[in-house]
Amino acid sequence: MLREHPEVLVVENDHASAVADAPLRTLTGAGLPRWVHVRTVSKFLGTDLRWAAAACDPITLGRHDGRLLLTSGWVSHLLQETVYGLLTDDSTRALVARAQETYALRRNALVRELGDRGIEAHGASGMNVWVPVRDESAVVNGLRSYGWWVAAGARFRLSAGPGVRITAAELEPADAARLASDFAGVLGESEATYGG
Repeated sequence: MLREHPEVLVVENDHASAVADAPLRTLTGAGLPRWVHVRTVSKFLGTDLRWAAAACDPITLGRHDGRLLLTSGWVSHLLQETVYGLLTDDSTRALVARAQETYALRRNALVRELGDRGIEAHGASGMNVWVPVRDESAVVNGLRSYGWWVAAGARFRLSAGPGVRITAAELEPADAARLASDFAGVLGESEATYGG
């Protein structure tokens, strides 16, 4: 479909690359005329590290470089050296690998606990779990009454049905069962009150 619209610039933002627990799947190698693949490090090295690497087609590169000429035209060498040092440091790499494993453990625990209660949930990689629901507001507000904060899915979807996004990055596996139980209770309350 994208090859039929060569004027479309495909932008891939791989912000969780090192902690995503999934192989890279990219459209950029599919012979598209205009593309850019961006990798940032703030999700796994530190929120203050505003650094990104980009690979792109020659036209996009030329436009990018032209835009840089209108600004300072450079990226802080100190920032570049810091990111490079962290990405090549064995202890940092081990810490990032441990984070990836921890996120996978927590995400999988939540998906399993929800599934055990008959609740469909998706979370193949990263730090979040997507749970389809009929009424996002009812679920978000219902879970809030139990002390859980989840995000309504409207801002995370284009054509998919309603759902909620749960960030499981800090959810201990032992707490996943309690969240799943509370989620089931909220779905029951929502169905009784709003018909689903």
